Amino acid sequence: MYLRLWALAAALVSCGCGASAASHAMATDTRILLVVLDGFRSDYFTPELMPRCHAAAQKGVIGQAHHAVLPTVTRVNAATLVTGCLPARHGLVANTLYVPALNRSGGISTGSRQRLLAVTEAWGGRLLAVPTLAELLAERGQSFLACSSGSPGVSTLLNPTGAGAGILHPEFCVPENQTKHMYEILGPEPPETEPAREMMRWITDAYLKIGVPEHDPRVAVLWFCDPDHTAHEKGVGAPETLAGIRIADEQLGRIFDFHQARGMKVNIFIVSDHGFATYGGKFDVKAALDAKGWMQRAKPVVIDGAIYLPQENEHDLAGIVRALQEDSTIGPIFTRAKSRGDWKGGVPGTLSLDLAGGGHSHGAQIVTYPKWNGTPNAVGYPGTVAAPGDADHGATSPWEIKGVFAAFGPDIKAGVRSDAPTSNADLAPTLAFLAGLTVPKTMDGRVLHEILAGGPAPEKIKVERKTWTAKSPDGKYAVTLRASLAGGRRYVDDVNAAHE
Repeated sequence: MYLRLWALAAALVSCGCGASAASHAMATDTRILLVVLDGFRSDYFTPELMPRCHAAAQKGVIGQAHHAVLPTVTRVNAATLVTGCLPARHGLVANTLYVPALNRSGGISTGSRQRLLAVTEAWGGRLLAVPTLAELLAERGQSFLACSSGSPGVSTLLNPTGAGAGILHPEFCVPENQTKHMYEILGPEPPETEPAREMMRWITDAYLKIGVPEHDPRVAVLWFCDPDHTAHEKGVGAPETLAGIRIADEQLGRIFDFHQARGMKVNIFIVSDHGFATYGGKFDVKAALDAKGWMQRAKPVVIDGAIYLPQENEHDLAGIVRALQEDSTIGPIFTRAKSRGDWKGGVPGTLSLDLAGGGHSHGAQIVTYPKWNGTPNAVGYPGTVAAPGDADHGATSPWEIKGVFAAFGPDIKAGVRSDAPTSNADLAPTLAFLAGLTVPKTMDGRVLHEILAGGPAPEKIKVERKTWTAKSPDGKYAVTLRASLAGGRRYVDDVNAAHE
């Protein structure tokens, strides 16, 4: 996970803006393709599972320290990928949102396009608080297209305003008047299966048969629903999950061949929105609060690990946190900072939401996560999270935070392995830079100059490791966050908690 170091940010961001961006922009006949492999762990990226992608990446850059942002869920990271911002800035703070105007007693799922459109209206007509790549490109007369087999919600977040060439998705099309044409070319919505063979073939066809021939976007995002889709049902490293990865590789191979046959110059980035872990445990925030009477007394709205308190009951924050700290099934606890940028939470023994990149008015006063450990699952993949379920993501383990990163193309260095930390927040500024745009100072991400031709060597990027720990007043609970500092930013590597 990634955070700006505020004291250094202004100077560092300005290095990637303005005339510098224009002078280093790629050729006007070069395109950018951002491929997102949903739920792809970094240890899945092998020549056995992804022969075509792995071989192509050998000719470019393989990043070995790529980070999701917290929480490690799909829609939050989708918003970060296209804005270059943390949830604290773009405002999409969770997969399930608390929007009192729509539901005062529960959450609103961001997986639904219709519900996201309702949220947009409730928030005054704008879903994300900052411009997206699609909007920035449109301002310069350049086109953006999202092709996605993910949920309708994540696909909407890739281009909320429908700028440029819009969105192609098996259930809908933006602009809507092109829906009939889309189905005429691609056929009907494919069935959902595990692995998602037909779904990923369909969305690949969308890029090959409509995206490039009809729109020729300067920047395209291609979102594959596997391995996430299958891993939720079958587990980390299960045969069906691995089959889904191989299918994604086959479809990307079709795209590589298409580019080559057409003589296209394309800078390709392959990343994951988040990783994945094996789950199994008793983490239950609502039950922990109910056991101490807080659900009746303070009447919070609890959505997963997020606790929203009515304003008139905020005096109960310390008591609620104390109850959580005393429950051995509860892991890391974050609260709002007393002052902007402070790493300590406003309640003793907690870390601040600012430290985690989630301090936004749309967020909860308290956010907590389950504990985790390195225990391998039945097929040997490490990483177990102490929460109910079989396989999932959303917590603070390194297996959920760390993901794949690879880049190759005419403007990318060749034959490089980089240990420099990167984040999903770094993609939008890097893509904007390559497209010749002025990188907005509102972006939290940095331009990844070290992977670009003519940029510094990755080993020249100074990396520092740092740890923050907060303890409860009685010393029986401690929460620890570890991060890598690089390029004026803070990349959160993991967060865990311990009880005496």
